[in-house]
Amino acid sequence: MSRLLRVLLLALVAPPLAAMAEVTTDQPGAILIFPKILVDEAHDTIVQVTNASGAQTRLRCFYTTTAFDSESGEVWLTVDFNIALTRLQPTVWVASTGRPVMPPGDRPPGLEPGPVPPLAEGFLGELRCVVVNQAEQPITRNVLIGHATIVDRDTREVRRYAAIAVQGLPRNNNDNTLLLNNVEYSSCPRMLLLNHFFDDALDPVLETPMRTNITFVPCSVDYEANVPGFATLQFDVVNEFEQRLSASLFVRCFADLRLAAIDSAGDPSRSIFNVAIQGTQVGQTRIRPVPDGDVTRGHGILAIAEEFHDPPRGGAAINLQFIPGNLQGDVIVLPGIF
Repeated sequence: MSRLLRVLLLALVAPPLAAMAEVTTDQPGAILIFPKILVDEAHDTIVQVTNASGAQTRLRCFYTTTAFDSESGEVWLTVDFNIALTRLQPTVWVASTGRPVMPPGDRPPGLEPGPVPPLAEGFLGELRCVVVNQAEQPITRNVLIGHATIVDRDTREVRRYAAIAVQGLPRNNNDNTLLLNNVEYSSCPRMLLLNHFFDDALDPVLETPMRTNITFVPCSVDYEANVPGFATLQFDVVNEFEQRLSASLFVRCFADLRLAAIDSAGDPSRSIFNVAIQGTQVGQTRIRPVPDGDVTRGHGILAIAEEFHDPPRGGAAINLQFIPGNLQGDVIVLPGIF
């Protein structure tokens, strides 16, 4: 028997390898994460959450942001709400106005999602929603798909991205401690990949300078104790000549910044993300959360990017690529029900 034939026969009879669960932007999940919700004088955000199942689905949702207090410094703020999604239907609201309570009789029973609180001007943060049962216990039902559209109030230009779905797995014990460890839920990525133009490279069509903004949210978060997640990120930047430069960044709760501010906030022209430093128009940035000895929660990270062709206005939102297999399991702790 030839060696090639033996290899083919072994491949046919060998047991399949277990598939590694992944976070996703194109499949339904049991947890939905919108890394960037923006409401300010110039922008608003349209949020769309879709129930992809044939049954009504209940959600617990949490807006989170940071604010500055003159006495305690940076503080972490959370606004929570519950909604119910009609089967096979999207629910849409504008972040600045929320979703008001509908008067009785305006909609048939079972079709009213419930109120969503409005966000005040100046909000910059994230939104997470978790599938729960009638007792508000987290359950494994992979039914959620979402999109966020950031709208420029003046120009009406939009930047739209897909929410990140964390898939539920069969061994979910339905308590308020959600383990993103490939046992209860899929784990966060081991690495994020971003293909991008370097800052100040010229748009090949418009010939205007380009700039990339990136938003990070840690996977772990404790809503019960009001403790945000954090991560130290390592950046490996590769240009078209396969030359490599690196940088690092500490993220706590939430970070929204241009690429050049990661390593050179004071002088963006000296950043390793600038075209003058790299010498090529495009490159790839590999983003890796650094594991530590913490056994209570991991330091996984999720992100979206925004590419501006005429800073700071016209542009597009970008979902990053995920490399699965985070080295530490992340934890989301929901507050108890009173």
